[in-house]
Amino acid sequence: MSDDDFPVHADHRIQFQFPQNVRFCALCGSEMRTRTVLPDHKRFKVCNRCGFVYFPGPKVVAGCLVIDTGRVLLLRRGIEPQIGKWTFPGGYVDLGESPAAAALRETREEVGMRVELGRVLGVYADPAHPIAAVVVYLAKPGIEEASVTDEAVEVRYFAPPEIPWHEIAFPTTRDALRDWLAELGFDQHG
Repeated sequence: MSDDDFPVHADHRIQFQFPQNVRFCALCGSEMRTRTVLPDHKRFKVCNRCGFVYFPGPKVVAGCLVIDTGRVLLLRRGIEPQIGKWTFPGGYVDLGESPAAAALRETREEVGMRVELGRVLGVYADPAHPIAAVVVYLAKPGIEEASVTDEAVEVRYFAPPEIPWHEIAFPTTRDALRDWLAELGFDQHG
């Protein structure tokens, strides 16, 4: 069996070096340099050989605030980044997949639940690290109970006053929870 056949975990410390540390062209393999690109005069990586310009864009993430009897389902992360902190089920949207389909898939993968997707609560980004746009849907639980997985080492529902604000994984999680609470008319402490 070759190394190509063994699964690997993504090393997020390495992933966060992308795209600023891209060195070689994805099309021809030649060296890339940062250059000013017209007409906008913005600086991007450009291939010295074929002229390919790498225009980076944010990744799209989708997730669900699963709401049951006024409580929100959160999971304690079992993987980096922010291992051990609380967030809602969610993850990257795959190429060719809609955000809604990704939110459903990620919720099933992370907590073992099929949920009924509702409306979009909002779209969020971390101003300090705007590498992803996070689409957050409201959802109703399905018939399965939430369960732990490698990605979610603990899962539980929180009533608004119980939300562990000091242990929330991401600013986008905090923002989505605040918006949900504002819609309910709760005073927000996070």
